[in-house]
Amino acid sequence: MKAIILAAGQGKRLGQYTQGKPKCLLPLGQETILSREVRLLQEAGIAEEDIYVVGGYRYDLLQEHVPNLIVNTLYDKKENSYSLGLALESMDDDILILDADLCFEVDLLQELLLSPDPNILMSKVSDDLEESTGIVTDAAGYVTAIGKQYMNTGLVYISIFKIARETIPAFREALLDERHGATWYTAAITNICKEFPFVNLVTAKKWHEIDFVEDYLETIKLFGLD
Repeated sequence: MKAIILAAGQGKRLGQYTQGKPKCLLPLGQETILSREVRLLQEAGIAEEDIYVVGGYRYDLLQEHVPNLIVNTLYDKKENSYSLGLALESMDDDILILDADLCFEVDLLQELLLSPDPNILMSKVSDDLEESTGIVTDAAGYVTAIGKQYMNTGLVYISIFKIARETIPAFREALLDERHGATWYTAAITNICKEFPFVNLVTAKKWHEIDFVEDYLETIKLFGLD
């Protein structure tokens, strides 16, 4: 099992808190968002040498914080499908993929890794649809579509998923198709999920995404990281 952390974005909406550094380097207690994620991935059983980070904006500041750095020089022109496509070009393993602006505990990762299904998207039941990415499922709980255009499902994608080695060639091909525009990797998942089923795993574990200043302050309070 390998892990990919997508950390190419700038985090403009956090303004005075980022001050010329990537959002993932914001402090959470004695760690940064990124170093905390790297530590929790290791606690969940993923070896340090198997953790890869895709950087873009001020990627030079990430080098001393990550085991393996992949650089996306087009971070300001393309969305995360391009970053993920870069990371997957030379990988052939089961992979856990997550964004670099998340806060959670190790039990959330363990819940995902211990689930026997090969391809899994994690979600939370939520009525908060602002800025959210929704998941559409069938009666059996399999994903039929995912994207920001699906905002009325009550299932909010939490930007963490697991994909099996056998699915990666098709996913990589779909990303290569998508990444020529400013697109999100969720479009590629929608394209392949009929042939390669993805299960929706609803979690009740503690989790928070950091997009805005209020998100950052709420995260610090929720996790006791001040």
